[in-house]
Amino acid sequence: MSKFQQIYSVAKQVLRERKYFLALLIFALFFFALFIFIPVAAIPGNSFAFQLSIFRAQDYFLMIFLALLVGLNFSMNIYAWRERRQAADISKSAVSSSAAGFGGAFAAIVGTATCASCLASLFGIVGLGIGSVAFVLKYQTFFLLGAIALVILSLYFTARKIDKICDSC
Repeated sequence: MSKFQQIYSVAKQVLRERKYFLALLIFALFFFALFIFIPVAAIPGNSFAFQLSIFRAQDYFLMIFLALLVGLNFSMNIYAWRERRQAADISKSAVSSSAAGFGGAFAAIVGTATCASCLASLFGIVGLGIGSVAFVLKYQTFFLLGAIALVILSLYFTARKIDKICDSC
């Protein structure tokens, strides 16, 4: 079975349960709103209406796509965590699920940041300077592809964990 087929089959298994499908929608809406809120909060004088007006169709597509991927990532990690909790292996599961979920979310946030002001505030939180912002903006397409790849990689390892193929995932 290919990696994408494994992710697809496990995602179908997880999303058959209504509560995990609902979690996917809630997390996707939360991250979509977050992708819009970060530039609004980071740039003085910016508003939701103005921010929505400057996004292009491709920006909306990418934000929706990444929000759905991150939502799926969180839903699958919650499912895996509950499965491990029932098997009484909670300590390793909680740490790996949290790391995978937050790592994928941070990658998606960085991947959708499209302006210098947004990136400066986001990178300022983690202590990176304006030079790193300029670098990311210059190679934005590569960072976006990298963010998508990291979220898919997180989904793959979570799928392996759910399928019980990998104990260390």
